[in-house]
Amino acid sequence: MKEKKKHDLKGAFKVVIRLIKDMKGISGWLITAIVISLLSVCLAMVAPSLLGNLTDRVYNLINQSIPIDRLAFGREIALLILVYAVSAIASLLTELIMNYSVTRHFTCRIRTEMSGKISKIPIKTVDSTPNGEIISRMTHDVSIMGSSVHSIFGVVINGVIRLAVILVVIFFENPMLAMAVVVFVPVSIILSGVLASRSEKHFNESRTASGKIYSLCEENLTGFDTVKAFNLEESQNKRYHEIIEDYSEKAKKGYVVSGMVQPIVTLVNNLAYIVICVLGGYLAISGKGVSAGDLVAFVMYTKLFSAPLESIASGMSMLQSTIASARRVYGFLDGEEMQENEQEKPNKDILGEVVFDDVYFSYTPDKPLIDGLSLKIRAGQKVAIVGPTGGGKTTLVNLLMRFYDPQKGRILVDGKDISKMHRESVREFFGMVLQDTVLFSGTVFDNIAYGRPTAGKEEVIRAAEKAHVDLFINSLADGYETVINEDSTNISGGQKQLLTIARAYLADRPILILDEATSNVDTRTELILQQTMDELMKDRTAFVIAHRLSTIENADIILVVDNGKIVERGTHAELIKAKGLYAKIHASQYSNASV
Repeated sequence: MKEKKKHDLKGAFKVVIRLIKDMKGISGWLITAIVISLLSVCLAMVAPSLLGNLTDRVYNLINQSIPIDRLAFGREIALLILVYAVSAIASLLTELIMNYSVTRHFTCRIRTEMSGKISKIPIKTVDSTPNGEIISRMTHDVSIMGSSVHSIFGVVINGVIRLAVILVVIFFENPMLAMAVVVFVPVSIILSGVLASRSEKHFNESRTASGKIYSLCEENLTGFDTVKAFNLEESQNKRYHEIIEDYSEKAKKGYVVSGMVQPIVTLVNNLAYIVICVLGGYLAISGKGVSAGDLVAFVMYTKLFSAPLESIASGMSMLQSTIASARRVYGFLDGEEMQENEQEKPNKDILGEVVFDDVYFSYTPDKPLIDGLSLKIRAGQKVAIVGPTGGGKTTLVNLLMRFYDPQKGRILVDGKDISKMHRESVREFFGMVLQDTVLFSGTVFDNIAYGRPTAGKEEVIRAAEKAHVDLFINSLADGYETVINEDSTNISGGQKQLLTIARAYLADRPILILDEATSNVDTRTELILQQTMDELMKDRTAFVIAHRLSTIENADIILVVDNGKIVERGTHAELIKAKGLYAKIHASQYSNASV
């Protein structure tokens, strides 16, 4: 237990150091704020002394009938008002500078880094991490980190420095009274540290629960139609309330523990007030060198002394929440990245020969999927991949596109190992249409142009015509300038697929991957598209993943994949004649079709 606690403290210290290092980008603003804040501290030290002098003048007038120099008295009052006014302005400027620098430079930069990190993390990380969890870290956790900069700044400047300055002043004023104040400092610091450290565990747990909330919200919005169709609103609301209650319970424990810090420190400071008032009053009455003005000034200094202690306590309390968020943010930023290798330079003109050389792959070590696959596809061949669900068809595509890399073996394109090329270079070989259509917020034109952003309007229209999507585009009120909303709900599923096919036409890549590309269109449109795609696939290597065997009967070679292995290969006629797995799948489809 002690070892674990020591490890946690060491980890927390590293997080704080890294957080401070991340402030380098706003160091200029911080230095400016420090200078202005120091001015405010110095002025705050002058005010009690001026107030003490004014008190002595009034006291001497009342008790000793010593007349007041009205001109000097007025100047001191004006000076006191000026001191308080300038101190207030300095504090306001400090806050404005901190808000500007933190919002514009600190939190913005971290979110930019996280956005850049998303493009570098492996596909397996995205597949295994709920989207809401990543969103939670980019929004909620980064916001808390930004707030912590204020907290750390307050602890260092308004806390430690002000505390040091006040200690020097009060010891100079009266060492005996100063010792009575200082004796309470260790008590405040120890209590703050103990309570703050205990709250971190609860904040860590609450941040994890917060990620689950974001994930569930994202899931409900993405699957809104499904939730409605199956009347799952009550069930999903119940899940949401359970997670909210879990988050609330854990956050409440953290805030209750951390919230105890400042009241306890305030209580200790009030005890110091009592001691100062009793001891100072005794010294003043006894005539031991303490005047009424000195006592007023010292009480004011004691009040100023308590403020930084409370600032430090508040900062330590908030720091635990910050550390919990920073761990999650830095954990994401320090996560595994895709390793790039550019030992091999891709050919400028790709022919499209693809070779799988003794490839082994599994998503998890205990479940092998691709086991010693060897295969050679000549340039320009149309290759169909069929087989049972979960047999490894889509995995072959994932390996080709370098979404994943094989654990053993090589994949060659035109004789060059793609694992030794930059992923972007590899993906420039492939045009791709997936069964799950992905459209982006923007116009119809923009979504087709994603295939080749440099394409002109005529090229985009030509691609749409080849995909037989131009008819429905022209029937829209704004034609190619029709805006597709965020969820693409203003066009049908089949129309979405047609747009992604047009995008692939426009990309005009040497190797095509079609993963159930015609699954969301009607039979008549499928026949038209099949003819058009046959024309597109001429002189190009094409991989077609299909469940409808009628769409791949003219393939040059059909690969039947089961449990990660190619169990059959040949033409449609050869495989039907062999009466193996392919023939069974074919027979079952046509049997179902005839029912």
